[in-house]
Amino acid sequence: MDAPAPKGLPMLGLLMTVALGLADTSPPPQTIYEGGEVWTGSGFTRGAVVVEGDRIVAPGQARPDAHRVSVEGRYLTPAYGNAHAHVTPATPEASRRYTDAGVFYVWNPNTVVLGPDAKAFWARPDAYDVRVSQGGITEPGGHPERLYVEILAGPVYGGRPREWFVGNAFHYGATPAEIDAALDLLVSQGADFVKAYLLDSEHYAELRDDPDAYGRKGLNPENMPYLVAAAHARGLFVVVHVETAHDIAVAARAGADVAGHLPGYAATTEAELAGARLTPEIATLVAAAGMQVVPTYALIRGDAYDAETALSADLANVAAVQRENLRLLRVAGVKVLMGTDGFGPVWTEAEHLVEIGAMTSAEAATMVLSTGARLFPERRIGCLDPGCEADFLILDADPTQDIRALRRIAGRVMQGTALPGPEDR
Repeated sequence: MDAPAPKGLPMLGLLMTVALGLADTSPPPQTIYEGGEVWTGSGFTRGAVVVEGDRIVAPGQARPDAHRVSVEGRYLTPAYGNAHAHVTPATPEASRRYTDAGVFYVWNPNTVVLGPDAKAFWARPDAYDVRVSQGGITEPGGHPERLYVEILAGPVYGGRPREWFVGNAFHYGATPAEIDAALDLLVSQGADFVKAYLLDSEHYAELRDDPDAYGRKGLNPENMPYLVAAAHARGLFVVVHVETAHDIAVAARAGADVAGHLPGYAATTEAELAGARLTPEIATLVAAAGMQVVPTYALIRGDAYDAETALSADLANVAAVQRENLRLLRVAGVKVLMGTDGFGPVWTEAEHLVEIGAMTSAEAATMVLSTGARLFPERRIGCLDPGCEADFLILDADPTQDIRALRRIAGRVMQGTALPGPEDR
C-alpha cells in the first residue's frame, strides 16, 4: 500500500493524478455545520462552518448539494494540542486515545528512536499528528538516564542494557564536540526538534560528580548557548527541561525556544519552592528571548491525566508559587502552551490552572485552543476560517464560561471527516 501524503499538502494527490491524466473533475463533497457558535480566536460568534474535502471554505461557496449537520446550541472549536507528551506510539489505539480526548496535535520531547513507518502513520489523514525530539541531550548520570536504565528498561524495553539507551533514549553533551555529535545523530534519526536538560544548574559544579545526584542533574549551563546555536544552525528548535528559576534564566539567555515544564511543577519542599520562584527580571528575560512555556503544573496532583479530586491543602503553598510564576510570565507577554507530560487529556491541566487562580476559564480555554497552531506553525490549523484545515471539535458547552466544558466533546472532525468517538464504539 502506498504511503500517505503528508497533511498540509492537500493538492499533492490531485496534481499527481492530473499528471497521469486520471483526475476526477467532480468537486469534493461539502458538509455544512450550521446553527452553532464558532470560535474566532478570542471568543464565539454564531455562524456556520463549511467543509469541502479537507479544508474549510467560505459560506458563500456552499453548494445546494452540501450535506447539512445541525450543531444548534453547540460550540465549534479548533482541536486541542498537547505540547508535552511522552507516550506517542504510532498505532491506531494510541491515536484514538488522543483524538477521543480532542487532542489532534502532539510534541513528544524525548522518545526512543522511531523509524519512517512512525512518521508515515502520523501523516495519515485519520491519525493524530506528532513531532518528536528523539532522545534528549544531558550529561552522564543526568536525567533521564536513571528513568530509562533503572525504571523503564525492564517493563517497557525488555531488559535492554544501559549501552543501548545511550544514543537512543538520551545523548551525552558534556562538551561542544559531544553536543555536535549528538545533534548530528539526532538529524540522522529524523528528530523534529531538540530536547535539552537543565536541572538545578546553579548547583551544577556540586552535582556533576555526586553519585547521590544520579538522575537529578543535567547539562553544564555554560554549554547551553553553544547547544542552542548549534541546534538552530541545523534547523532544529530547542525545548529545555527546567526545574529552577536559574534554569529557565539560563535557557532564556541561551536563546532556547521553549521551556518544557516551569519551575514549581514538581517542587514541594521549602528549599525547592524557594528555587522555583521567578522574579519580574527573569520573566522579562524569558519574554525578550521569545521563549514559549509549557507549565505542566497539574503534575503536583499526582496522576494529572484523569484525577478530578480537589487540590490538597498541603499543596496550597505550591499552588501559590505556580500562580505567581504564571502571573509574572503573562504580564511580561510570554506565550503559554498546553501540555500534560503524559497521554492527556489536556483539560485536567486547564482545570488546575483555573482552580489555583492562575487563569480564568476564558484565558485557559484560549490557551488550549491556540496550542495546536503553535505546534505546527507552518500549517493552517487552530482556526475555523476559509482556507484552514478542517480539524475541529464540537462541544456541548462554552469552555470560556466553564473550563470543564473542554471535556464535553460531542463530535470530532479531522481533515474534513467525522471521527467516531468513544460514544460511537
